[in-house]
Amino acid sequence: MEIAYIVSQYPARSETFIAREVKELLVQGNRLLIAPLRWSDTGEGIRVEGADVLGLQWNPLDWVLSLAWAATRRPRQVLQMGRDICTAPLFSGLWRRLLVLSLVSLALARELDDHSVDHLRAHFLDSEAIAAFWVSCLLDIPFSITVHTLSTRFPTPLLRHVAQATSFCAVSGNGTKRMMKGMANRQNRVGLIRNGVSLPSTVRSRAFPLVAPVWRLLAVGRLVEKKGFDTLLDACALLRDWGRPFRCDIIGDGPCRDRLTEHARRLRIERHVTFCGAQPNHEVYRALRQHDVLVAPCRLASDGDRDGLPTVLMEALSCGVPVVASAFAAIPELVTDGETGRLVPPNAPVALARTLRRLFDRPRHAFRMGREGREQVRRGFRLEREVETLDARIRTSPRASTFRDFREQAYALD
Repeated sequence: MEIAYIVSQYPARSETFIAREVKELLVQGNRLLIAPLRWSDTGEGIRVEGADVLGLQWNPLDWVLSLAWAATRRPRQVLQMGRDICTAPLFSGLWRRLLVLSLVSLALARELDDHSVDHLRAHFLDSEAIAAFWVSCLLDIPFSITVHTLSTRFPTPLLRHVAQATSFCAVSGNGTKRMMKGMANRQNRVGLIRNGVSLPSTVRSRAFPLVAPVWRLLAVGRLVEKKGFDTLLDACALLRDWGRPFRCDIIGDGPCRDRLTEHARRLRIERHVTFCGAQPNHEVYRALRQHDVLVAPCRLASDGDRDGLPTVLMEALSCGVPVVASAFAAIPELVTDGETGRLVPPNAPVALARTLRRLFDRPRHAFRMGREGREQVRRGFRLEREVETLDARIRTSPRASTFRDFREQAYALD
């Protein structure tokens, strides 16, 4: 089959699970197209060898020609796109964002019309899924999405149309599954398919019980509010006050970097904490094998943004590295407190620091949790098995005539 992935940008550092999924679908004999809505800010990130990449659709002349092409070919669908755009307040910033996204989608549909695409894929119930929905309407190609958390950026009526028109909706956690069953209005169309990882052949290089005098903590992720890295810095300050020797490395970049570095300076923990910037995925794996604990203090951001199940937790456990994470979102589906890691409340630096201190005092227990975590990944989060399930769903998804019925029902239910 030929599958086209609509992604927010390409290449991307922060969406490694999408690149892994695409690579595994290639291994399983599919042809893959990658259609980015925009190019990478830095031009750096994971590239997928063997997949074709379409050019960007940001040429205004292409937009005009594509609008004329679509209006001639599918006038009803173009009008419906206009109604979708107007689910946002007229002339608001969100309305303008949807208008631009619709023009990009028209140009993308016009280009994809020259390919023999059998299925469209998108991750996140966000701009990628909306673009996939519109392209599928214009070309009568089935599409599917993987939802990690519910988006808060776009109007709920539009997102409901998207969810109800999918040939199937994969979710990465049980909480999201319950929400999407209500939104999609067809329970048999929503299924749990994890973002898995492959088990590396080598595990952590730091030996337990710990013989080095300094514990090495690691955190990985974009420097944004939902990651809770300020909570980690507060916990680090407590560990220092308690006289515990440690180092904390934070891999990632983002809009909160200046605020976090200033927070570390105010806490006077600059000697203990290093901001390493964004790193390629193989460097993340190397760092995991050289550290003692991965910390993921995720939380709900003030704008409603949240993580689902951070991929780095699976990566750490696959290397046998114990984790300390928030009891939040889908994290408890991977991390069983006291067995495959430790869970703490979000926004609780004292609880986080005390939990890390107990791990310092019980290194053999930390080692056992890392070992059990690796087995947990082997049992329920293997990339190859999850993508095999996804491939089967794609191959058995409804074809164009049935898909048109799904789409028309979605609008009829509104």
